[in-house]
Amino acid sequence: MTYCRTIHFSDTDAAGVVYFAALLSICHEAYENALQVAGIDLKTFFKSSNIAIPIIHADIDFYQPLFCGDHIQINLTPIQSNETEFEINYQIFYENNLDKLIAKAITKHVSINPKIRKRSPLPSSIIRWLQSSRENK
Repeated sequence: MTYCRTIHFSDTDAAGVVYFAALLSICHEAYENALQVAGIDLKTFFKSSNIAIPIIHADIDFYQPLFCGDHIQINLTPIQSNETEFEINYQIFYENNLDKLIAKAITKHVSINPKIRKRSPLPSSIIRWLQSSRENK
């Protein structure tokens, strides 16, 4: 799965370089976009009172800086870890140079019942998304 985006001024810090948390936020945009493309209604998905899928770990490595106006492509690969968890691996490239890795990130997600704050199986819509991602690899 891919997601393309232009870096905005608001993504940068005082030095004019993309702030690490901003790129993680952009990766989250890519995740949301992938869910939408898979036919998952985000409004319903994130509003559910029966299930929540918080991020329990995030990690990012930069290999070179990004600046306002840069055009990037994010390749994301979701992988199911077990019945309650999945992770998404992100690779960030310049849109016009897919041979040079700019950054990579990972987010780990867990499915919980928000009422009792206990793990619960991943919802069927996420399972289908993970399976289709694996098949389209």
